[in-house]
Amino acid sequence: MGYVGFGLTFAAQADPAAAVPETGDYLEPARLTATISSPEERGSKELFRFRREATREGATVRVLREYSRPDGTLVARERVVYQAGKLISFQLEEPLSGAHGSVLVQTDPDRPDRRNLKFDYTSETGSRKSDVENLEPDTLVNDTVGPFIAGHWAMLMKGESAKARFVAVARAETVGFKFLKESETTWRGRPVAIIRMQPTSWIIAQIVKPLRFVVEKESKHRVLQYTGRTTPRVLRGKRWEDVDAVTVFDWP
Repeated sequence: MGYVGFGLTFAAQADPAAAVPETGDYLEPARLTATISSPEERGSKELFRFRREATREGATVRVLREYSRPDGTLVARERVVYQAGKLISFQLEEPLSGAHGSVLVQTDPDRPDRRNLKFDYTSETGSRKSDVENLEPDTLVNDTVGPFIAGHWAMLMKGESAKARFVAVARAETVGFKFLKESETTWRGRPVAIIRMQPTSWIIAQIVKPLRFVVEKESKHRVLQYTGRTTPRVLRGKRWEDVDAVTVFDWP
């Protein structure tokens, strides 16, 4: 079973206050890159490169997130649109496999005071699935996980958990996760906290291992590295399979 949309590569915002939708629009960081490597070889085998570029036009912020092989071959592309700090749409393309999907935030036709998520996904085999579900508070896509951690920093440092729904495009649904502080240590000379993100569903937990983020303890609370499921998939034999990897961000 494919999990395109479970794939993660995060970009924590430069200002933690901007992690709160009412005060930020997800523009920052306007440019960010990262290296994605095999977890078994800890950086000695580069699998992919990641880049994020964001632009603002009025109250609309558009984010382009691309994943390429070391030779430059594009393997996955994500487009995210925010309006006044709120998610409007998320699109995923896999040029090599042909899989693609999207989720659109829309007003519930039966309840004007409620918003829905409209899912549409086509797999590499051409099979299609679609669904609609209510938009719950703290619903995340790849691009908003870092800001979510920064926005709940005080809670996490107290040992409390923070719960959210995560958009899984290939499943045409959202999946529950919770975030917890696992430990505190140093990473490349910086004081950091290790934040664990794990599925709340026992069934999903059998498939997706907990993800671990190395987050700086300074006020910016940027995600420096994370280990776990990432967006690009690899072709093994005749099957496109998910990848767990180590992503290291190139912050200035």
